[in-house]
Amino acid sequence: MMKQMIVIFTLLMAVASAAPAIDSSKDSTSIDLYQFEGRIITGIVYSGLNHTKEFVVTREVRSQVGDPLDLALLKRDRIRLQNLPIFGAVNVFGRPDSSGVIVEFIVSEFPWIIPHPSINYTEENGFSLGGGVKALNMFGRGAILKGRFLLGGINTFNFEYFDPWIAGNHISIGLDAGHTIRQNELLDFKEVTDLVTLVGGTWIGDSGRLSGNLGYKSIKSDKDGITLDPDNQDKIFFGNIILGYDTRNSYNEPRSGWQNEWFNATYSGGNADFWTLQFDFNRYQPIKSQHSIAFGPLLSFQSGMVGVDIPAYSMYFMGGSNSIRGYKLEELGLELYGKNQFLFNLEYRWNFFPMRDWPLWKWSVAAGLQFACFADAGIAWNQAEEFNLKRARFGYGVGLRLMLPVVETLRFDMGVSQYGDIVFNFGVNSIFFGRRQKVR
Repeated sequence: MMKQMIVIFTLLMAVASAAPAIDSSKDSTSIDLYQFEGRIITGIVYSGLNHTKEFVVTREVRSQVGDPLDLALLKRDRIRLQNLPIFGAVNVFGRPDSSGVIVEFIVSEFPWIIPHPSINYTEENGFSLGGGVKALNMFGRGAILKGRFLLGGINTFNFEYFDPWIAGNHISIGLDAGHTIRQNELLDFKEVTDLVTLVGGTWIGDSGRLSGNLGYKSIKSDKDGITLDPDNQDKIFFGNIILGYDTRNSYNEPRSGWQNEWFNATYSGGNADFWTLQFDFNRYQPIKSQHSIAFGPLLSFQSGMVGVDIPAYSMYFMGGSNSIRGYKLEELGLELYGKNQFLFNLEYRWNFFPMRDWPLWKWSVAAGLQFACFADAGIAWNQAEEFNLKRARFGYGVGLRLMLPVVETLRFDMGVSQYGDIVFNFGVNSIFFGRRQKVR
């Protein structure tokens, strides 16, 4: 079975490498404006801004009145607007006038405030259900305010505020606070977590990303010997800095480009004393219309010794929908775990029902459906000698994704282990997001 998995990975990687770097999707940018390329832009019009302030749109648009129409630049303008979480659709049209061309951006806004059901699922704790409110476009300025609660496998109360552009080149600031209660099934204790994080970031050019955060985390245990502090409560202060690169054509439905974290370093102090270094590389490679491959590795290192510098609950446990599919977390996680991890995930994706906006009065909502074939490989370890092929695990399978960008992306996967066992996995959000979470 291991040889079969190696063959599968080799073939899929060969397809990914050979696929042409194109985006064959048809959009109104290329269809309606190709005949005007090179003409002088004499006007830019924005339609559909019922709640959004016009500057939220204009600050993302690089095409300017008086410049020759550049379709490549205009397409990037459209992508930046589509990636804002406030629009269900963005289309661009042109009409000639006596001395050039007038460009018109037509947007469909999401409702600026959305009460919604909320769902979460982890292999360890199962389903949590609740509700929340998202203000995706506060005061029409593109700021985001979220609040939600979840009850069930994990009881969660969370608040988040994020302003994506307060100055400069996408200089952002945000605050995240939450309270979580769950049963840590793998280590067998009741875990109560309080977390407050201040975040900030900026763009470097169009594709570079620089961000960081400062935060405080309190974790309580009802069982002796779990926390580093003998009073059964760890108080941890942390700081993080990330240097990344992002050229995805879409944040909600990426089919081309890179999403990389070249350098991600976090120091955890207080009761703890360790560094976490993480390297995350994701490639989205288009094949043809609505078909693409997504793949990439995640490598995480933590300094120090578990139980001395690193709390046991900060280890990585393999298995389940967010690491190596085809295995149950409660089985593989008790066998394959450690302070370090390596994962490689690959998915072939077919958007047979592409994301589209559905008009709702003067607002817009979006949904889509995707089919996927996948292959996963991974390992976790503490000591260097534990990092070997014999301890690595492989899985593959097929699945469906229900894409609801205002709510969540839901994954339904049937995974097969290297031993032939079949496991049905359910996940929330993309696996490239889920594999970064400690609770799987």
